[in-house]
Amino acid sequence: MITLTLPIPPTINHYYGQRPRGGQYIKPAGIAFRVAVAEIVAAAQVEPLLGRVSLFAAIHPADRRRQDIDNRAKSLQDALTAAGVWLDDEQIDELHLVRREVVRRGLVRIVITEMKEAA
Repeated sequence: MITLTLPIPPTINHYYGQRPRGGQYIKPAGIAFRVAVAEIVAAAQVEPLLGRVSLFAAIHPADRRRQDIDNRAKSLQDALTAAGVWLDDEQIDELHLVRREVVRRGLVRIVITEMKEAA
């Protein structure tokens, strides 16, 4: 089991941008988030998970503005992939997102559990 507290992920609209001639790129907010996640994962000495996983994410928004919490899920998964938590976010079989109380600057608390193989 891996438990981490991370900065709040940018929404997918602030994470990826579209190039005029096609293709995506990661925006500055996305790059900053990826760097922060990579540093936290490295400090926690997380070994890559190789099997199927369950991801629980408790999202603590920075303010009370209306927002869709699922808009933060993909950027969170992509940053965890880039940080080497798992090989690919395709390994996620269960994804649980919950909104929690507002905290200054926002954050997300995650629990990643490697799932047992079906009998």
